[in-house]
This record gives sequence, C-alpha cells and structure tokens, in this order.
Amino acid sequence: MSGEYQMNKTIGKCFRSASDNYNGVVRIYGSPYMYRVVNGIPAKGAMLEVIDFSSTELFVSVNNYLFESDVNYIDNR
Repeated sequence: MSGEYQMNKTIGKCFRSASDNYNGVVRIYGSPYMYRVVNGIPAKGAMLEVIDFSSTELFVSVNNYLFESDVNYIDNR
C-alpha cells in the first residue's frame, strides 16, 4: 500500500486534540502521523479535522462542529 494512498484515506478524519500545540502526533489506522493545525486556534480537547497532507505531515483544521459520534472520528488515545 503506497504512502500517498494511506494519507488520502486520512482526509476527512477527525479527532480530539490532546494539547493546545499547533503540532502533534495522531494514530490513524494504527500508524502514527505528524499533524499541523493550519486553520483555527488549537485547544486541548478541540475537534481537529484532516483537510490535506504533504509527504511528511497531515494538515488539520479546528472544527468544533464535529462530534465523537461522527463516522470519521478517530480515538486519539
């Protein structure tokens, strides 16, 4: 499975931020991914949504309109 295919599968996934940092790590499909908040102000517990990616990291946006019950929610523990 190519890396780009795996990264494409993360688009639209959402998770709760573990900190108020602009950078962090999230586990999606068992693999760790570096992420960077590019839209909004991160806060601990804020809902983040993957909107794009580069070869090294995911770009996420703060989207507090999403909930854990969303089909694309990823538990980030």
